Amino acid sequence: MRTFTSFLMGAALLCSAATTQAQSLEFRGVKANARYDDGETSHNEYLGWDYETGKAKFKVDQGVWKLSVTADTVTSEVVYGDNLMYANSGAVYVNDTIVTVYSRESDDDATKMEFKVRWWKAADGELIREATFPKEANLESRGMSYNPVDRKVYGLFYLTDVALPVPTDELDPEDVQQGDTTDAGYALATIDLNTMEITKITPGIYYDNFVTLACAPDGRIFSMTSSGTLVEFDRTTGLIKTRTVENENGEKEEVNLYEPSGVKSQFKRQAACFDYTTGKMYWNGFVNNGMGYNDWGSYGPLSDKQWRTNRKYDTALYEVDVETGKATLISGIMNRPSLACMWIPGKDGSLPTGITAPVSKSSNGVSVYNAQGMNVYNGPAAGMNLKKGMYIVNDGKSSKKIIVK
Repeated sequence: MRTFTSFLMGAALLCSAATTQAQSLEFRGVKANARYDDGETSHNEYLGWDYETGKAKFKVDQGVWKLSVTADTVTSEVVYGDNLMYANSGAVYVNDTIVTVYSRESDDDATKMEFKVRWWKAADGELIREATFPKEANLESRGMSYNPVDRKVYGLFYLTDVALPVPTDELDPEDVQQGDTTDAGYALATIDLNTMEITKITPGIYYDNFVTLACAPDGRIFSMTSSGTLVEFDRTTGLIKTRTVENENGEKEEVNLYEPSGVKSQFKRQAACFDYTTGKMYWNGFVNNGMGYNDWGSYGPLSDKQWRTNRKYDTALYEVDVETGKATLISGIMNRPSLACMWIPGKDGSLPTGITAPVSKSSNGVSVYNAQGMNVYNGPAAGMNLKKGMYIVNDGKSSKKIIVK
């Protein structure tokens, strides 16, 4: 497969380097979009015709990318490509398994939307299985992440088919008249990656422009917004953590725990993750919000045709301080990839070594855990009757991964 390796962009295009050097790191992530120097958002190469399958063969860049950080330089390349690995509604990585969610028109009824969910083996891009879910499953997310403290996957899901979480008498009369009372906003929820069923922690009360979600080694849950602001959620209540300030009228009010990070990002799909050996948070964000003054002096969205000079599509890697909310630029990235999810190989909280629960003495066999780390079976190995998916099998001495197809 042809790869697309990129190097540090020139000073005229990149932001200034970070004030502190980053350690050597390697990130992996599922591509959401990219913009190349020739202006294209995808690079596909026709390889010829496969007579056995009756299909054309292509090398593609939709798939898993690698971001390599050395000092203050970030390079990027495609690890493997697959056009089906498209996550326009979110993606998550859990212990060598990638789950991508794709929103599309239904094959049976073009007026209805549905979600095509695919499970992939992260090591080589093998498609494990796929399934289709209705729009009512509410799988559109702004980010999902595995939490090693309670071994659950959390996400920010947009609820479009549930009642607004407010009393009827508080609804806007115009919304009631037009029937716009089932768009409840974002809800913090957990998701079972085997069934894709979400369990809401909040009823859907947030309308912020969230762009990602990441769980820290200590179980704290964070998101970035399109304005470049860090947000922390309470894992139990699902509420955004706040601080009390006094406004200009001398009144006490609650505001977000963090000030803006100093980065103006965009409301496009992005990714963040933690290095579980250092506790540091990294974010693949944009370097500006895509807004500015045009040739006529009007302020608004910058022209797509001038992206080389206005840097509208430039993305970068940042280190985010979860105590202050400040985002420090490590480097811009050529080809400008924005990722739907990302992780650090070998430094991720969902590794099987994190599942160390002992085998039940009465089982005389093995313990089996699903992709969320939940114990789904104890007993003789020969008696395992598992659904399709990825599992961790612990025999009391070691853990190994198995894929049930």
